[in-house]
Amino acid sequence: MTDKKRPLAVEDVLDIAVISDAEISPDGTTVAYVVKRAERERNTYTSAIYLAPVDGTGADASPQRFTAGQHQDTSPRWSPDGRQLAFVSDRSGTPQLYVMNVAGGEARQVTTLARGVSQPQWSPDGTKIAFLSTEGNGVDDETRNRPGGFIRHIERVQYRFDVLGYIDDRFSHIWVVDLADGTPRRLTWGDHSVHSFAWSPDGQFIAFSANREDEGNALFRSQLYVIPVAQAGNAPDAADDGARCVSEGSEIALWPAWSPDGQSIAFVGRRPGARAGANNEIYLASPEGGALRCLTEGFDRSPGTASFSDVWNPLEHTLLHWTPDSRAVSFTASDRGRVGLYRVTTDGEVTLAVGGDRSIGLVSQSRDGSRLAFVAATFTNPCDVYACNADGSNERRLTQVNAGVLDAVALQEPELFTFESFDGGFMVDAWLIRPIDFDPAQRYPLVQIIHGGPHSIFGHTFFFDMQLWASQGWNVLFINPRASQGYGEAFATANIGDWGGGDWWEQEKALDLAIERGGVDPERLAVTGLSYGGFMTNWIIGQTDRYRVAVSENGISNLVSFFTTSDIGWYWLEKEMERTVWDNIGWYMERSPIFYVTKMKTPLLLLQAETDYRCPIEQGEQLYTALRARGVPCKMVRFPGESHAQLATGRPETRLVRREETLRWFQRYL
Repeated sequence: MTDKKRPLAVEDVLDIAVISDAEISPDGTTVAYVVKRAERERNTYTSAIYLAPVDGTGADASPQRFTAGQHQDTSPRWSPDGRQLAFVSDRSGTPQLYVMNVAGGEARQVTTLARGVSQPQWSPDGTKIAFLSTEGNGVDDETRNRPGGFIRHIERVQYRFDVLGYIDDRFSHIWVVDLADGTPRRLTWGDHSVHSFAWSPDGQFIAFSANREDEGNALFRSQLYVIPVAQAGNAPDAADDGARCVSEGSEIALWPAWSPDGQSIAFVGRRPGARAGANNEIYLASPEGGALRCLTEGFDRSPGTASFSDVWNPLEHTLLHWTPDSRAVSFTASDRGRVGLYRVTTDGEVTLAVGGDRSIGLVSQSRDGSRLAFVAATFTNPCDVYACNADGSNERRLTQVNAGVLDAVALQEPELFTFESFDGGFMVDAWLIRPIDFDPAQRYPLVQIIHGGPHSIFGHTFFFDMQLWASQGWNVLFINPRASQGYGEAFATANIGDWGGGDWWEQEKALDLAIERGGVDPERLAVTGLSYGGFMTNWIIGQTDRYRVAVSENGISNLVSFFTTSDIGWYWLEKEMERTVWDNIGWYMERSPIFYVTKMKTPLLLLQAETDYRCPIEQGEQLYTALRARGVPCKMVRFPGESHAQLATGRPETRLVRREETLRWFQRYL
């Protein structure tokens, strides 16, 4: 470590700025992007929109702030002529739609809907903007917010969802506002939410993703629909709002993108009956309906997968982009820990357009398709905006949003090592981060962190906690065991019905190999993880005593109760295990960490979000009570109002305290 480089500190997490959105202008000259920063005193976040020139030099190359004030300004979208930016801002109290001239002036508020708006999209002719809102359906605000709460009468199996909270029959629907008269008109109706949508090139139709068949979330079950924009403002007499399904033959339909010639709609789908963890695919649907075409059948990678990070997650923006000639579609996908931009032709030929040792997301392109903009992260850089030509050439880095923090602290590049799994069928990637000032002649503690999912990935992206632990003088081990994406469908589905089996063996094998590489004290080991990583942490301490300490965050301890209390458990868990719960309760209990509580001796810290509906807090409560009753060292820290991914999206105080508590727990036992 040089004199000017200091160890990373817990407080630095709140100085990391995150780029949450980015879009290149139609002419390809400027990128509008959003920078989100923590406000410590108010325990909240602000976000502002900036403009970065693509080809600027000297002073003209510096990004300029576009929106002012301590608000949350998000979702910048260029008008088709490039003269205006539409964006969403909470400056009036709730997220509303605004439009502002790029040349300057005041932002004009377009909507005043009580429940706000999201996902704005301009019509091709620039006269209208479509967006999503829950306005006008479900429980009204007065009833929902009355003192003391209100009595909920629940009849839907999907009645709450992580982050969103209780649904209360408030569903997101498409609205369209004509900028000439400023009146928002509702386009879609029904007891289901629209997930994502896209305008047709002629502006006459909108294609959208929704689950209108049952009560499951659109991420797991959905279809693609087409509806005439002329329907906006016309409430249907019955449940039918005039939308027609055009994606029969796919289990899901997400992120539609209409081809420039209007003949096809590309979307992210999955073949019916596919196993949990199986690849998503890029499909083409006709706006008139009929048979689908799968473009990526031979690719063996899943579009849209993002690397697991505790600061930046572009997964919610899995957008598809057509080339102007309607002959190819671009998309992001992971490959062995790297997330790149790929392009598939309508003939099914897939090529890598933009790659590298990094994770790419938030991709956009100019109107003529010649220029691309994207956000990328590496092991030592949380995120920055880049631009390049369509073929990946002439790449330029446009921002340095975290230069102040990164220039001051010592960061470590992980060491990659790969090993063959026990059954000889897979090669497994593992990474080891060495402590700062590492001396090969010395031995240091090791923290093994396990990713969630289980079908997510670790890879080339910034992970604050890993760097923080290395700054404490500890080795950090992380791997992509079976179930991880980016290694082919056979790999991603290899732990179905075998949680804590082959994947645990691979975790332990990686640990053995890390110890063999030297510099690791085998008597001072820690294990930790979030979500499925929390399940694995809980599972491991019931199987072995080799770890001196453990930290489990928003994990699973009891698969049977998880099935009935998780927002997705009722239609997700049985697919993961490929057997029903009620006919196999004994089997599920034997594969639940709490079944082995009498064997647990490892001191355990439970980090629990109180409003986590993905892995509800009762999972941690069960394990906490069972361990404390048996005299095993266990502490639970509860974070009010937080959801499942609190490590990345929680309030600033939460993100700070959870790291402080983790460090203290590790330091106590390591």
